[in-house]
Amino acid sequence: MVERVNMRPVGQADEGDPGHVLEQVNRIAEATSIETVWELLVSGLAAYGFVRVNYGLTRGRVGSSIGDPQDVLFLSTHSLDRVRDHHVSGLYRGTPEYRWVLENVGWVSWGWVQEQRALGKLSADECRAMDAVQAERRRAGVSISFAESSHRTKGAMGLAAERGVLQSDLDQRFPAMSAPVMALCNMGHFKMSQMPLPVLRSKLAERQRELLEWVADGKTMQDIGVLTGLSVSAIEKHLRRAREALGVETTAQAVAKAAFLNQMFVSRGI
Repeated sequence: MVERVNMRPVGQADEGDPGHVLEQVNRIAEATSIETVWELLVSGLAAYGFVRVNYGLTRGRVGSSIGDPQDVLFLSTHSLDRVRDHHVSGLYRGTPEYRWVLENVGWVSWGWVQEQRALGKLSADECRAMDAVQAERRRAGVSISFAESSHRTKGAMGLAAERGVLQSDLDQRFPAMSAPVMALCNMGHFKMSQMPLPVLRSKLAERQRELLEWVADGKTMQDIGVLTGLSVSAIEKHLRRAREALGVETTAQAVAKAAFLNQMFVSRGI
């Protein structure tokens, strides 16, 4: 079930001018790197009182699994290693917030889990995971789940306010901020999801990408040799290294995975 939760999220921006938001959205749309998109997104959200931002994007989702964490793009304004460790360890995947992100589209207040627990709607395992996460969390915030066109893809974001801001206060103050904040987040996610994903294990060298593109075009080894001037043995070496970089066994799998990660047929300026 896809549900857009109409809880009241958080924020305190004094830059609610639609022109300001449109300018940020347009700049994100025109950005040519994930680093630039991230910088623009973080600065835009800071104007609404969100001082910490976490982002994750997987194209290897299977059911409730995000796939191999090495193939997931993680971004954070603070401890990126801690964010990644939460997923690798399985801690975050056991929380009710994670379940909400997988089952819904939109945003939800972090106070939602407390309400669900009070109503007896969380499992014992979810309560234990929630307690472990809350022990490290010192801020109020919201979680965002993005709409995706593929069942293998999932993007999500966590936004946290400054220390000392109460969740109840933020839940009351943010109704007028939800639209511009979601516009920024949706554009940031959409833009990054269209770019080559710089995940830990899947960074291709330029020659590896070039040869996979020729394979994707249906060229034989001999054809590629004529087009590139490389010997068949050199082509095979580069393709083997591409398979190793992508963590797959066959060249066909390498082509599919590289395409899925937007590593092929992209502008060289991106």
